[in-house]
Amino acid sequence: MILSTAYLPPIQYVALLCKNGATKMEQWEHYVKQSYRNRSRILSSNGPLDLIVPVEKSQGCKTLLKDVRLAYHDRWNAEHWNAIRSAYNSSPYFEYYVDDIERFFTQQFDFLIDYNTELLDCILNLLKIPHTITYSENFVPLHTENQDFRYTISPKVTTPDVHFPEYPQVFDYKFGFIPNLSILDLLCNLGPESKQYLESIDFGTISPR
Repeated sequence: MILSTAYLPPIQYVALLCKNGATKMEQWEHYVKQSYRNRSRILSSNGPLDLIVPVEKSQGCKTLLKDVRLAYHDRWNAEHWNAIRSAYNSSPYFEYYVDDIERFFTQQFDFLIDYNTELLDCILNLLKIPHTITYSENFVPLHTENQDFRYTISPKVTTPDVHFPEYPQVFDYKFGFIPNLSILDLLCNLGPESKQYLESIDFGTISPR
């Protein structure tokens, strides 16, 4: 299976990892804006909230994903952590995972793909999901991999055939159930039951692109 990097990825993304295990991470594509590569969605007291990681602007030609650097000019990491803490501090399992996750918002990383992968590795370990993630050695052309989800999982792409069972969320009394948020939402609300939830997701007729 081949995926693009993702920042605190949506539940759908991690469910695919749970079902497949071995994954190739694309690093030679041109950086794609307004995607999960540097965007995550949590549920705040005001509703769904997008957390966007700022990156350094490229000079001239498009930047390869592997070369995209994180920008720390506006202390986004502290702002993201404050938003996460505010959203999930009262969730059943936040206190169990806070020490493992907080370090990703208190120390600085150079490259987006390294930051995302290390954070993802931490999340998968907390979920107790066996996994092997490798990087592509060159750009993998579209339609050459049977399980290519680089552009299927996107904030701009809807997958109505994917069924996400409801689970308790901190603010569901205000907004009802919001499906396919960041994996952090599932982890904080279901804790050790998160893996079982991921295994239960029915992908219907979703197909790679």
